[in-house]
Amino acid sequence: MTSQPFNTRHYRKVRNILIDLNRDLLSISSRMCESDKYGEFSDLEYYVMALEDRRFVNHCGFDFKSSAREFIKKLKGKKHGGASTIDMQMVRTITGFKDMTIYRKLYEILLSWLVNFHFTKKQIIRCYLKNAFFGSHLIGAEKATNTLFNKLPYMLSKDESAFVAAMLLRPKPLSPKDEWFYVVKSRASYAKSVRVLVKESAK
Repeated sequence: MTSQPFNTRHYRKVRNILIDLNRDLLSISSRMCESDKYGEFSDLEYYVMALEDRRFVNHCGFDFKSSAREFIKKLKGKKHGGASTIDMQMVRTITGFKDMTIYRKLYEILLSWLVNFHFTKKQIIRCYLKNAFFGSHLIGAEKATNTLFNKLPYMLSKDESAFVAAMLLRPKPLSPKDEWFYVVKSRASYAKSVRVLVKESAK
């Protein structure tokens, strides 16, 4: 007598998850570049991979190796970063996820995995950069590069590309001070020093 209501509840939960997945995939699709025919990865994209997700081209939305490494660091009480991939950050940016509950994290991982079956890595990172937050009134890489350097992203020098990539972690405040420039430049220098490792894996 009690099994039917139980099954009905779970059926509804699964149905709601599928509805949410379909809605969010449609939302992501509407903001995705139509194709990835625009040549190789740009300098900006390589620097973003160097700083945010060096194994970006080698995983399908979730990096088990990186997550395991960060979890071990946490257990040992060492300084650790986040394990979110560029795919997951793109999903979070487009869908507007705010609450980082275990359910939401698992849902984000599942959605990132599904996105990899629909789009290429070039499309995913370009969608992320098109919608990412770079600072006060700076939504998207094109807005950021035009404001800072009066250039489109593909026109940036290597130094400028690394600087913009570093802003993803340190977005530009409304009134930036010398300390902000110093921190971003330091992170940009680090991006340039490790870019070659990403480029080798992205070939």
